[in-house]
Amino acid sequence: VFVAIGHTPTTSFLEGLVDFNPEHAGYVLTQGTSTKTSVPGIFACGDVADSIYRQAITSAGSGAAAALDAERWLSEEGLGNEESDFEAELLADIMANDGRRSAEEYNVYEEAGGRVSGMKEEL
Repeated sequence: VFVAIGHTPTTSFLEGLVDFNPEHAGYVLTQGTSTKTSVPGIFACGDVADSIYRQAITSAGSGAAAALDAERWLSEEGLGNEESDFEAELLADIMANDGRRSAEEYNVYEEAGGRVSGMKEEL
């Protein structure tokens, strides 16, 4: 979630949950140069963690860093990999059948009415 807060961080909802910067009231304390907070899985960026620049452009870059930190954390926790797990399961199923498909298998084109207009089809 990207929230523009201006020059006064709206972080009171986090009081008692994460550590705050003792030198700058209202700003969430992050670990080193990362966006990690004192609570695993909670990341702070932009205007809630940056008491110096407080600009939209630096907040956007900081938000991208927080997204990467969150993605890494989810991966380390074994979460957020559902798509790759599904693809691996599908590939294993196809390989188990030597690539052959049965007539009963799901066909997205049949569900869409057979032919799909506006898409190039190979014959």
